[in-house]
Amino acid sequence: MTPTLRASSLATLAATFLSFASPGGAFADGRADWSDYAWQQIRIAECVADGATLQCPAYHQKWDWKRNQWVDIAITLDTARGEMRLTQRLTDNDPHDYDYVCVTALAVDADGNNVIAHHQNWQIAPGQVIEQTFIHRSDLRRKVDTIHIGSKQCRDGAGQDDALYARVLAGIQP
Repeated sequence: MTPTLRASSLATLAATFLSFASPGGAFADGRADWSDYAWQQIRIAECVADGATLQCPAYHQKWDWKRNQWVDIAITLDTARGEMRLTQRLTDNDPHDYDYVCVTALAVDADGNNVIAHHQNWQIAPGQVIEQTFIHRSDLRRKVDTIHIGSKQCRDGAGQDDALYARVLAGIQP
């Protein structure tokens, strides 16, 4: 290993560790770190309570602004179980366009810190509809104030933003 490469690698490693060590450092609130997402913000006050369950307004967004291709997400918070349930439905109404689609959801507290993070990179064929439910568990005693959901076409293919997701997860304080 050359000295320049070694120094560069060590500097990158040190910066990575420092970003995780500082509670106010990078990835404490990962929204700013996700590039090119179409974000929607849902305040918990907008959700309808049914006992310990909150039904939040749905997310509805195109992943490719020029095509008839949609991401729809139903959001439920169950504070008694400490769960955020995301039911995602992708609909590709374009008969010729094959895509990768990234969907990210971040539940944040009043201070803007991530409580729960979700990221999925879908592969969808022309005319296909995909639906799946994801359940994320967390100690929801840290009150979730806002849910941010974003989607985009992942032009770099499968695995795009997976490393960022891992860093955001690592930055979530228990």
